[in-house]
Amino acid sequence: MKRICELYSELQNKDSTKNGFTPVTKIIASDKFFLGISEEKTPMFLIDSEFESAIADSELEYISVLFNKNCKIIDDANKEFLKTCSIIILNSDNYDFQNYFLEVMYLMLQNIPQNPTSSQLKTEIDKIIKLFSCMSKPAVKTIQGLWAELLVIEQSANPEYLIKAWHSSPSSKFDFDDGTDKIEVKSTSKTERIHSFALEQLNPNKNSKLVIASVFAHQTGIGKSINDLREHILSRINDIQVQALFDSMIFQTLGNELETAFNFFYDYKLAVDELKFYNVELIPKIDAENIPAEISDVRFSSNLSNVPFIEKYTLHLSNHTLFRSL
Repeated sequence: MKRICELYSELQNKDSTKNGFTPVTKIIASDKFFLGISEEKTPMFLIDSEFESAIADSELEYISVLFNKNCKIIDDANKEFLKTCSIIILNSDNYDFQNYFLEVMYLMLQNIPQNPTSSQLKTEIDKIIKLFSCMSKPAVKTIQGLWAELLVIEQSANPEYLIKAWHSSPSSKFDFDDGTDKIEVKSTSKTERIHSFALEQLNPNKNSKLVIASVFAHQTGIGKSINDLREHILSRINDIQVQALFDSMIFQTLGNELETAFNFFYDYKLAVDELKFYNVELIPKIDAENIPAEISDVRFSSNLSNVPFIEKYTLHLSNHTLFRSL
């Protein structure tokens, strides 16, 4: 996907307009999909399409989606075209976020058939609108918390399986749940392995196994960001549908903190060296039987420094698919 960012860089070196024509470059294998630069010098994607009925444009905080627009474009071979297009424009001059937008859009456009019907095209564009609308919502997890979850995926033996099991809803009780077993990821910025737990997080249903992943996430000036981990994970996945699912989960999780999330860096070497997994039954906790029925939402901090951890090779020998994927 680096190629899409390189294509955009090449476009930036061209004149913004030539005789009123906007320079574009073709992407994917179709003659219907183009990458260009908006008048505001931000990335935009053009899809050769014309809807029979009028469709209202969508103006979101971070993207504008325009339909049935007459476009004058000039391609890499200096051929000029007049086309009716759907246009998706990014409304941000943040360099890192522009690259992220390019990669996400490139993935999503690959889900559109080369010669889509109007119905197919509208459905896929609606998915793009829905995805970017998440950026107007509050984050459901801290940047540190998401970074820790991405580290677990990035360090796993089977990232694709973990992504499919990743919290299907941002409000899910456990971070990873494949319908049978669970993994809960905890991070700390402290020097000791102390994590905060909700009592219910340490009490899965009787027929499920739960493993706790513990991550040291120390913020640094130079390290790895959420986007660094994301790119490495994507490089290990070939399934475009899983890649798109992965990005949609990042959008849903970070919400309106997505644009700034790429500016936070954490000590990657420390996190990798100290990544540990624990049997939930050994985690120091309050006995649920001692909590009166009238009391709920019990939370506490637990120090795992002296708790025996599970060797990773042991997890890989497990008969539980989720744990073998770690």
